[in-house]
Amino acid sequence: MNNEYELVDGTPRYGSRSGDHKPVAVVAALGRAEEYAEAASRLGLDHIAAAIDRRLTAPWADREDPLVAGLRKTHPDELAAAHALVKLHLGSQRQWRLKAQAIRDKHLDATMRRRRSAGVGREILFMRLGLMLALITPPAYVVATSQEDILKLLLTGAACIAAAFIGGHFITVRSRIPVMPNIKGAWLNELREDIVNATLVAVLRNKAAVVDGRTVAAAERGWKSIRSAAAAVESLQS
Repeated sequence: MNNEYELVDGTPRYGSRSGDHKPVAVVAALGRAEEYAEAASRLGLDHIAAAIDRRLTAPWADREDPLVAGLRKTHPDELAAAHALVKLHLGSQRQWRLKAQAIRDKHLDATMRRRRSAGVGREILFMRLGLMLALITPPAYVVATSQEDILKLLLTGAACIAAAFIGGHFITVRSRIPVMPNIKGAWLNELREDIVNATLVAVLRNKAAVVDGRTVAAAERGWKSIRSAAAAVESLQS
């Protein structure tokens, strides 16, 4: 990984010169500055969804903490470095979401193989093909026989939409695959800023800057919430 945040010899500019990678739920308080972003890049969609739910229900997340806002305003250069480190490891919001989805899909691979070996996969495939045929046939028939009957077309379209929802729900239940989490972009960005805040503190620590303990606790609170949610998901998935 060659970038402006590495020295000539390839070691990180900030923090210790260790290449060790710790698990998602364990990040050393005085570790490398990019370690928070690296850990976040190993989160799956289920981890992220749990972290969002935890954040949405946390009283401290209702509004921006003035201590954190002051820290970000006082150290613009370090904040820019923190943003760059997070972007380096997570990419854009879309790239981060795709990485997290790939991690989730990999976790579900064993479940999918078990379903296929039991013959459920073929059954679900036939059910989906049958649903597609059932949704295509009525509109095609109406267009072929009553093209000028707009009301009939509208009613057929509405019926097909309802059938798609009902049939899709039935197939999802039958396949017994966990439903894809619904990740809102704005909420995902809040998690990203929590990671930036923790990274900012790490950058300042590794530059031997003095930061008030209460400010440090406020800046790291978001990351600790993410870590707790991820650990809870891991315990459920193990």
